[in-house]
Formats: sequence, C-alpha cells, structure tokens
Amino acid sequence: MTRSPSSQPGRPADEDFLKQMLGRQKRLIVDRTSQFEARGLPSAEQLAETVAFAPQDGSIWLCGQRMMLMQGSAFGSIRRELIEALGFDKARGLITRIGWQAGARDAAQVSEQWPDGDHASLYSAGPRLHMLEGMVNVEVVRFEIDSSIGHFYSEFLWHNSLEDDEHIAAYGLGGEPACWMEIGYASGYASSLLGRLVVFRELECRSMGQSACRIVGKPAQLWDDIDVDLMYLDPGDFLSRSAYASGMQTQVAELPVSPDEQQLVGISAAFVAASQLLQRVAPTQATVLLTGESGVGKELFARHLHQASSRRQQPLVALNCATLPENLVEAELFGVERGAFTGADRSRPGRFERAHGGTLFLDEIATLSLSAQSKILRALQEGEIERVGGSEPLRVDVRVIAATNLDLRREVEAGRFREDLFYRLNVFPIHLPPLRERREDIPLLMSYFLHRFSQRHGRQLAGCSTRLVNALLTYRFPGNIRELQNLIERGVIAAGDGEIIDVVHLSEAGTPLAGVAIGLNADGRLAPPTVREPAPASAAARAAEAPLEEPELASLQAFLSGRAPALSTSLEEIELRLVHLALERSGGNITAAAQMLGMSRAQVSYRLKGR
Repeated sequence: MTRSPSSQPGRPADEDFLKQMLGRQKRLIVDRTSQFEARGLPSAEQLAETVAFAPQDGSIWLCGQRMMLMQGSAFGSIRRELIEALGFDKARGLITRIGWQAGARDAAQVSEQWPDGDHASLYSAGPRLHMLEGMVNVEVVRFEIDSSIGHFYSEFLWHNSLEDDEHIAAYGLGGEPACWMEIGYASGYASSLLGRLVVFRELECRSMGQSACRIVGKPAQLWDDIDVDLMYLDPGDFLSRSAYASGMQTQVAELPVSPDEQQLVGISAAFVAASQLLQRVAPTQATVLLTGESGVGKELFARHLHQASSRRQQPLVALNCATLPENLVEAELFGVERGAFTGADRSRPGRFERAHGGTLFLDEIATLSLSAQSKILRALQEGEIERVGGSEPLRVDVRVIAATNLDLRREVEAGRFREDLFYRLNVFPIHLPPLRERREDIPLLMSYFLHRFSQRHGRQLAGCSTRLVNALLTYRFPGNIRELQNLIERGVIAAGDGEIIDVVHLSEAGTPLAGVAIGLNADGRLAPPTVREPAPASAAARAAEAPLEEPELASLQAFLSGRAPALSTSLEEIELRLVHLALERSGGNITAAAQMLGMSRAQVSYRLKGR
C-alpha cells in the first residue's frame, strides 16, 4: 500500500480531505439531540463488560483491542523525553496524532460492535472509553447534534487529567494547554464516527491554572484559524498511514479471488509477517514450505500464494499425503500406464502431470514413507517422472508448495524424514502462527465467519455478544482457525434470526468457553472467572488426568499405582483406547497418530479394523 504524500503544516482543511472523511464512515442520522441520554446502546456498563483480562497470556482486551496498563509516571517520562528531544511544538504534534489514532480505533470498534446502537450513545461511548482507559474524568456540559442540518457542538469539562498531572509535575503551570493526547483522541473519535472533520480545542486547562479543563468540539470549518489545529493534527497525512485507513483492510494483497474463495483475514503482527513473506516469494519460482499447527490455514495460504504467482492461469493441484495408502502413493503422484498392475485397465496421469505448468500442493508431507520421499526428491531434482509401469521419462514443470504440522528437523533427526528432501523443500519456509499468537485477529475473523455463514445458511443475526467476544479472546484454541470457524458456524445455526450469538449457542460437552475471561463488575473491580481454563500440561500430567474420564486408563493407573491387585480390563482395550486418544489429538490422521505411539501406520490400521 502506498502512502499519500505528507501534508504540509498549516495547510487549510481542503475540500478533498473533507470528501475523504465523508466517504469513510456513514453519517449518523440524529434528528435532534441536546444531551447524552442516561440510557442507550452502548451504555457505560456495556462498555465496561468489554474489558477482559487474560493473565495466562499476558493480555488485556478492551472492545476487542489489545491494551496495556502503564504507570502514569512512565507515561510522563516518555512524554518528557519526546519534548526534550523534539521540542514542544513537534512533540505536541506527535502526541496529538497518537491520540487521534487511539480515538479513531475506538470509534471503529464501537461502530462495529454496536451497529444498531443509538447514535447519541455511540458518540458518548468515546468519553466513556476515555474514562475507562484511565485518562480523564469527563463531565458533559453541552451536546448538540442534528444531522439533518449538519449541526454538531460538544462541550466537556475534564477533571483529573492524567496528562495534566504529568505535565504539571515536570514543567509546572504555564500559558498553554497540555492535554495534547486527549484532544487528539476526542478529535479522532468524533471525526471517525461522524464521517466529517471535527476539531476539539482546549479553551481552559489545569496546566494554565484553571480548576478543570474545558474543551469544545465542532466541525472544522466553523473554527477560526483552523490551520493552527491542523498543524498539530495533520489529519490528512496521518489518516493515510494510521490504523483508521488501513487497519481494517483484511486481505493480504490485491489477489484475484473467486466469490466462493476464503479470504486471508488478519492485522496482527504475526499474521502480517507471514503475509509479507507470502507476497515476497509468490512471484518467484521457489519451492515453499509452510509449517504450523493443524488448523492454522496452510492450504488457504497455499491457494493465495498460487493466485499471486505467474502460474495463476495454470492448475493448482492439492494432495493430502496422509490420506494415501502406501501402495498407492507412487501411482497417485506419478500416474499409471495401462496394465501396470491388476485393475489398471487404462492409463491415467498422476498429480505431478496434472499440475504441469502450475503448482502442486503437498499437505502433511511428513506422513509419507521414506520410499515415497525418495521418489519425490528425484522428481524435484530432475524435473521428470515415470508413470508406474512406464519406461519413458516425462518432463514436468511444477512448483511445489509443501506443508506440515510437524517439526521436520526433528523428523530428520529421528530418521523419519530424508535430510536431502528436507533441504530441497526448505528453500523458503513460512511459519503460520497459531491463533493464540494472533489474538488481535479473533474479532475480525469472528466478523468474517459470521457474515460468511449467515449468507450460506440464510440467517439474519444481530452479531456476537460481548461475553462471547471476551470468551473467545481468552480461549486457547487447540484447533486454531478451523475450530473458530466451526464455533461461529455452530452459533449461526443455533441462534434464532435477529438474536445475538452468545456462549450458550456455542456450548457443547467439553467446550470450555464460559468463564475463562476475567472482566470488570459493576463496581469497576476485577470479577474472577467461574471456570478456569487449565494450563497446558505435560504429557505425563495429561496421562494422569485422562483416567478420570477413561475407564480403561483408570484401570491401568490403579494397577500401576498398586491400588488394584489386578487389571480390570484387557490389554487390548487399553491399547485401543490409546490408539483412539492419539487419533483425537492428530485430528484423525492415522500416520501422525502412529508416530505418537511409536507404531507403524499398518499396526494402527490393523487395530482399528479389528474393532
């Protein structure tokens, strides 16, 4: 994304910029409101409910945004260092624009979370959030809005401003207002929410000796000497590079995607890093290795990589290696000549031939046998294959994208994966982070899946509850994006038309969603969760806990501990229970389950067939 040219300090509020603002957010339609209502959506209590603490992850969430707690004195130190390094004017501009960004982000989140909120309350959510975030206590003096004639006027008293406290402590009283970040916040929030440039000014300030700070906000064109305000706000240039302009853009790149194709969604640092690597390697011919846990979206990344490459007009052929029986691997990959074996009544091409000129995606490549690995290595090195039963080599031009949820280096050390094939595949590795490492993306993904499945199933839903958002923000997601997708689809189906999806719509036996978030109660105190999510346990600890639910394993544990003189179940039952447990943890992947148990795929298949 290219940035627009930097604006010059002191430029007028030109017409193009105002049109840009109008095009970004819908104008609130309020016939006539002269004061904040005591009740409305969202209320102060509803905003407080959006706070969730997840100490197990080191995260705090507010309206779906990650927050942090910082000592006021630490904020004051940062502010003082900026002033000393840049001077008062430049530091004021920077700090004001940081406040603008925070206000614009909060406005976007509030608009998305309460799309049906009454307009006066949506606007008043800004001051309430500012209080909730610990910056200032806001008293409403006057509030007027009438969209039918484009009228807006807002006047507040600010008490107990944190920024004032730190400024006065460092510089004492002076002749200039000092609530720079808070003025930026108010201007950014109002401008983003209303869809036109609103500028707040601090007419009185505690740092100037007044008892409270008095601020007034109105449309930019109604102020005299607006160039002075814009010199600090610099909103046109700042919008071009702020989260307000780009933060809600969820696609990785401008790729040609069919209407039924899933999108790449995310703004977190981990997601952006993986996306940038994808964009960098896509135009090349390099082999790509995608790594990451099951359910993180490796196949989706592979499809977008193909669409961004020069091979996009050629086929993308995908193969899940874990689904191939050992005796059919070679035939499936390289094809078969007629009469090569019993049942081969016709010749047919393999995946390499079908992907000629395009891309071959080999998912779960670590599950292939060493024999199959050697054949793939030759195809990659020589650029040619032979069909089963054939004698003539066939040239193939294929770009390979491989994926695995295992650590291939460890598989090489264990002798289960060829070292030479590993280095051949590991030309350009991209690690896709698990969902617990990109929690900032969860609200975006929830919104995306809600829209997608509402369309698919013909439902009309009002959104997701605050309790559900907090629960999912603090849930560990062992199944990653695939699990989140399934949860939202379940909610779309379970909730009635016009309802809000809540935790109850997603619940099933063994789904530990309710009560995992620590929030605020009505008194502003932390409310402990009713259900604690267990911390990740070691294999031994999990084995010790499993018998509480599995009678076969309970019998084994009782026998090993000496509590039972003899086994009350057969070894076959215990063995089968272990096989099923491994299958559950591998997502039904027989080869991966066999590796967990130190068995061969054939041994696991035999035990399953026996039952």
